[in-house]
Amino acid sequence: MEDAIQELQVKKLKRLLEGWRMALLPLKSVFLWEQQWHPCAIVASVTVLFLSIWLMDLSTLASFAVVGLILNFVDFIIPIICSTVYGPTGWTGQKEKMYEDICRSIVLNYNKTLVQVKSFWSLRQNSPSMYYIISLSMLCVLAWMASTINNVFLLYIFSTVVLLWPGIRQHGIFNTVTSLIYKVPKISSKTE
Repeated sequence: MEDAIQELQVKKLKRLLEGWRMALLPLKSVFLWEQQWHPCAIVASVTVLFLSIWLMDLSTLASFAVVGLILNFVDFIIPIICSTVYGPTGWTGQKEKMYEDICRSIVLNYNKTLVQVKSFWSLRQNSPSMYYIISLSMLCVLAWMASTINNVFLLYIFSTVVLLWPGIRQHGIFNTVTSLIYKVPKISSKTE
């Protein structure tokens, strides 16, 4: 049953991203760091975007409007450029398979995130004390961070981490760091 639902989600996503399919293939290689310079390109792009927002010194609402304008322009122009440059003859069966794999990966990650959010919300009924301890702690930390650190800078860090995350997972960097943390010698609490 879940496989049928997942396949339906993949088909819907493929139709939704139809105009972006030629752009998604090179973007996949950038997000998975297939070249050594790809992480630098991601960080540089995000930095230029946030530096321009910071230099314009817009209010929060105006910043959202500018980002929305940029995203709408990109969403409008990319399908036009892709259809003009590549044309219908540039799409092969191999590219279609890669496109379907990208859509399947997006759906899988979306569903995993949804399951994690639902399991967190289920804590509210199963273990209310744990739910409130976790949620209140996270909200207090977020409130403290938002009051001490510039919000544009926080959004810059968050955006950079989100865009670098697929490459971090692909190259096993997160697993390496966590394994190093577990290898750190434990300090004995016994006093002699």
